[in-house]
Amino acid sequence: MPESARERPAGSAGSENAAAGRRKGSRGDGAAGTRSTAKRATGTVSARGARGGAEASARKAKTRTAGTMPDPDHKRRPGRKTDEPIGNRRRRDPMAVREAQRYENPIASREAIMELLADADGPLTAEEIARKLDLEAPDRFEALGRRLAAMLRDGQLLRNRRGGFAVARKLDLIAGTVIANPDGFGFLKCEDGGDDLFLPPAELRKALHGDRVLASVTGLDRKGRREGAIVEVLEHRLTRLTGRYEERGGIGMVVPDDRRVLTEVLIPPEQRNGARDGQLVVCEVTQPPEYARPPAGRARPPLGRILLVLGDRLTPSLVVKAAIHGHDLPHEFPREVLDEAARVPVEVPESDLEGRTDLRKLPLVTIDGEDAKDFDDAVWCEPNAKGFRLIVAIADVSHYVRPGTPLDDEALLRGTSVYFPGFVVPMLPEVLSNGICSLNPKVDRLCFACDMQVDFDGNVVKSRFYEAVMRSHARLTYTQVWRAVGEADTEAGQEAIARIGSLMPQVKHLHQLYQVLARARQKRGAIEFESGEVRFVLDNRGEVVQAGMLERNDAHKLIEECMIAANVEAARFVTAKGLPALFRVHARPPENKYAELLEFLAEFGLSLPAWSRVQPRDFTRLIHKVRSRPDAALLESVLLRAQSLAVYDPRNQGHFGLALEAYAHFTSPIRRYPDLLLHRVIKHALKRPAGVRYDEAEMAALALRCSELERRADEVEREVDERYRSAWMEQHVGSEFDGVVSGVTSFGLFVELAESKVNGLVHVTQLPHDYYHFDPLRRQLSGERRGLRFRLGDPVRVLVLKASVEDRRIDFRLVLPEGTGSRKGKYG
Repeated sequence: MPESARERPAGSAGSENAAAGRRKGSRGDGAAGTRSTAKRATGTVSARGARGGAEASARKAKTRTAGTMPDPDHKRRPGRKTDEPIGNRRRRDPMAVREAQRYENPIASREAIMELLADADGPLTAEEIARKLDLEAPDRFEALGRRLAAMLRDGQLLRNRRGGFAVARKLDLIAGTVIANPDGFGFLKCEDGGDDLFLPPAELRKALHGDRVLASVTGLDRKGRREGAIVEVLEHRLTRLTGRYEERGGIGMVVPDDRRVLTEVLIPPEQRNGARDGQLVVCEVTQPPEYARPPAGRARPPLGRILLVLGDRLTPSLVVKAAIHGHDLPHEFPREVLDEAARVPVEVPESDLEGRTDLRKLPLVTIDGEDAKDFDDAVWCEPNAKGFRLIVAIADVSHYVRPGTPLDDEALLRGTSVYFPGFVVPMLPEVLSNGICSLNPKVDRLCFACDMQVDFDGNVVKSRFYEAVMRSHARLTYTQVWRAVGEADTEAGQEAIARIGSLMPQVKHLHQLYQVLARARQKRGAIEFESGEVRFVLDNRGEVVQAGMLERNDAHKLIEECMIAANVEAARFVTAKGLPALFRVHARPPENKYAELLEFLAEFGLSLPAWSRVQPRDFTRLIHKVRSRPDAALLESVLLRAQSLAVYDPRNQGHFGLALEAYAHFTSPIRRYPDLLLHRVIKHALKRPAGVRYDEAEMAALALRCSELERRADEVEREVDERYRSAWMEQHVGSEFDGVVSGVTSFGLFVELAESKVNGLVHVTQLPHDYYHFDPLRRQLSGERRGLRFRLGDPVRVLVLKASVEDRRIDFRLVLPEGTGSRKGKYG
């Protein structure tokens, strides 16, 4: 499992992608998924941009968000005489007071614009909107244009060829992200959380994988799925990619490494940067494809330029570099961000302590992995007559990162820290994340505390939030704490107890509290997956020298339960106050996935209740039932993949995996932007200087952006993970391993190795010579003559044939046990 228990990608309730588990800062969540692309160019929501698109211009502040609308012709500029009827009264903005409080020169709110267009008989031009909202002054009209551009980018509005604006929802259009399939078709992942739209191959000529588009529902395909057509591309998100440069007939192009990008990128001669035919390169897409309607199809592929030549082959030492550049991860902080960070004091001044609770004498401790460098949470616990008092103290990042500043803009641009083996792309500059915002031992630090009373049944019966100053009394590790409480009678346990010293009573109290919280978790039925995570050890050249499974123990779970308790209380607090905020939402499994899961389980003699009745505890019972089976790891993996992806949402819809009615992210503001937002919202309710009140529209835009950035990070981490797995297997070509059949297709078997959890393909040509029939319902391959049969969960032994870091592919050959060859063999 992950090095940290802060957010369980595969080991906790829900469906956090396993790659996400390396993001140690995710303490206390059990469901998520993959992330998507963000960029510095048009369409990026900055901290100011998210608070209303281009509204930041009204504050006369410099913004990093592009996408301003061109000024209209001066002859049509509002303020000139028009033929508007006298009876056409101007509409008042229902949010005028709020806008006036927020901006020096207030402009029309999104709500006012949406309401106006929803009531209109048809699309309205910018000039018509300005007249109706009394925004005809040139500077206010310019600001209106920027806001309309932001609303176009966010998919709230659609503009026709005559320059008229209309509400996208009114036109029954759906905003979403294109997810292409290497076979040429694709799906639209809808932003409203609805079922995906199937996109036939013709529609994939209009947009690239990852683009944000508006689409309409055109009907049902032959499988009964909703089918759609792309109406407009809102945002071209494919800005960079890695691939192999090729020259064909004198024409240069990059063939993308990601097979979901269904077109080559043309490279003009002056943009080739010295690349030679066959070399691996990082390419920037400078112009998106031009689409011509049928029968012409796409008129021109995308154009690009080569930024970096990686070499003739992708070596393990280049894996992270290629991923960062290929996915356009912001990894270098702009000068204005570094300058602002440098102005932050390296020590807490006395003036910052005013109005804060002093927790410096309280023996708060941090508990993290051995290689952790930043510490954003500390815990303290004390038994009392009513149960336990628990304080979770979180680094007070919101005190240092204020809205509308370069630091805040950059933090939202990144959205999250991205973790690779031996390397991290941080959300905040290290002078903050490893310095004044890190709860390092024996130094004063500002924190935001969640102070809870937990009863003996594990229920939080009372809680409060307050700003404080603290001093961590020790930097403990998971290994130390586990050995001290779980292996106390061993030599290693005694050594750990000696190192912890006078803080040992505190550690015991925390472990006692964990046992109470764990029983409460079990009682409410939260799902508990026990999948592991592979950890790679690299040498100083970036080569993989070791791979092994990370084990979770009670110390990980102790911290996880404390973080979950604080996250739940934060969600309850903002709900009770009626404040717009981001919730961490994990829905029940999608109905179509669940139907497939039931079919799969039936083949193993297992079952779950109907979709409408299934509860988290039903999954828990099934997991416990199969845990002693040899195919338990496979079954747990299938159950995990059937779960929904957790997302950020301004609407509280509960957390299915954790079996909670309300959940939010509060405990990792160093490395997750949603946590920083939640701190600001709670502080607003507490009337603290760093508090900010966001409106619902802002939170909706922020939820979408933060979810997308999380998906992007997941995808990048997964890519690096797959390449390192391939690099590890390259060193073991010719070796034999035990494994289990994890997938069955018409072209062969996927096998997961027992120890390393590496997956590879046994192609049908590497099976015993026969003619094989594929049964998709039973998920099995059956030999026609020899009677061999291969099913999901079958134990097998394989030999590593080859592995490719570049292709992220591992090929196995089946090793037949002696005597196999008749119907009575092992695979009969």
